[in-house]
Amino acid sequence: MANISFYGSHNGSYVVEQDGEILLVLEIERFLNYKNSGIAQYKTAKADDVQFLSKLIPKYIMDTLNIKEFENCYYLNTDIIHNGIHILHNDIPAKNYILSKHHESHAAGTFYQSPHKEALLFSFDGGGDDGKFNIYHAKREESVKLLECVPNPIINLPHVFYDLGFPYMIFGHYMKDIRFEPLSEGNLVYAGKLMGLVSYGKVVEEWLPHFINFYKSDVNGLNWLEKVKILGDEIGVNFDVENRLEGDIAYNVATTSQRAFEECFLEVAKPYFEKYPDLPIGITGGCGLNIILNTRLVEEFGKNVFVAPGPNDCGIALGMLLHHLKPSNPIDVTYKGVELLDQNTLGHHVQTREFPFRSYDLNVLDLVEDLSKGKIVGVARGGAEHGPRALGNRSIICDPSFPEMKDILNAKVKNREWYRPFAPVVRLEDVNEYFEWDKESRWMSFCPKVQKKWRKKLSSITHVDNTARVQTVTKEQNPWLYDLLTQFKEKTGVGVLLNTSFNVAGKPILSSLTDAWDIFQKSQMDGLIINDYYFKKTI
Repeated sequence: MANISFYGSHNGSYVVEQDGEILLVLEIERFLNYKNSGIAQYKTAKADDVQFLSKLIPKYIMDTLNIKEFENCYYLNTDIIHNGIHILHNDIPAKNYILSKHHESHAAGTFYQSPHKEALLFSFDGGGDDGKFNIYHAKREESVKLLECVPNPIINLPHVFYDLGFPYMIFGHYMKDIRFEPLSEGNLVYAGKLMGLVSYGKVVEEWLPHFINFYKSDVNGLNWLEKVKILGDEIGVNFDVENRLEGDIAYNVATTSQRAFEECFLEVAKPYFEKYPDLPIGITGGCGLNIILNTRLVEEFGKNVFVAPGPNDCGIALGMLLHHLKPSNPIDVTYKGVELLDQNTLGHHVQTREFPFRSYDLNVLDLVEDLSKGKIVGVARGGAEHGPRALGNRSIICDPSFPEMKDILNAKVKNREWYRPFAPVVRLEDVNEYFEWDKESRWMSFCPKVQKKWRKKLSSITHVDNTARVQTVTKEQNPWLYDLLTQFKEKTGVGVLLNTSFNVAGKPILSSLTDAWDIFQKSQMDGLIINDYYFKKTI
């Protein structure tokens, strides 16, 4: 029989396994088209009836996979009840219901997607039912063993607070260059946007001890907004949402905060590096998306670092299953997301969309020709990517050698902040030709520097500090994307494409033809690929 797991808070997901194969990873945000959404807890999907959604999504999964009942259902205790409403037992028919843990699931999910037989794992984020910063030792046949839960007063453990996730993101609330959000929404988007600003500033050494203390201290009855104001008094910066920071002060706050975040991590991690010097390490939890830290661990400390495609909470449900399955070989769920939910409506869109376009069978050489002329093309093929990065199946792609391409994409397609960089995709065997990097970066988890001779040519994917959040790909991982890069390099001499997620600001990576066609029609995107069809605007 099949097994299912689900996680109902923000970035929630359902995962189904049968006979050792992951059949589907359904991220709730993609199903509901509401970014970072879940069913339970504070980031509840925008629907009055939680019970409706907790029935609707399992029914969709069971109908799609033709499953009537599950052997086991894995869940967290935080997902059993929402406002007194049961959202588990009545809605997911299973013989057994098995309780799991937040960080344990993060750790197991990361380990069993890695190629390693043994590893040291660091799981840290804004917190779960078993801590905020946990360290694990993992062996493939034994799963993960907790070494330390870095103290968390919420669960009555001594020592410092050590929530590194929430204090990192809070500074986004005060940055003029970052689109303002209510804190309940900004909580889940500010951190990624702040990382883009870090490269514009410098570490202010006299501020650094105060930032470190800010990260490490308990709130002591104060909320984080009050703690930020105390920090501001200490360093002479006015944190005020009515008069948000801009220019060098803003950038230096972001950069100094990033360094404090790293130093707090390293204070905990270094003793384990020394105790387990030969073990590869896994980084997981929401803070695993901090590519600056991940890259530093590789470049400065020489660590063999693995970060899974969904290190944030979207990967918890997968980790629950893998913790109990203990698969012998690495699990690959990169493209196990949902296919286009309304793909049977393609003919309707072709017939009714009222703007000039023509349809073609998809031909890679034709696409290469268009990209080399500066065309911007959206791609929606096969199953969606698991995790927050588009990796070629739900991507917008273009030629990064056009110097204005970053500004065109930000202003005319993506509608997002001016400073935010775009990512390159490159064949694995070509990565060190263009980047100061000789390793895999399959899920955009690292940001090495662009090779000096390519920085001007590839300015659209080169950030202000000369780094790029690179994606590598092999023929086995994505044959179509690999072939496209091969043909593009043969024609242009450049084996790199710009790859950004197929969505617009404020929306998750798309899962519907309707969204794909809306973006195609309303933006200045030139082409649209739907599976094996290629649609081009004719004006």
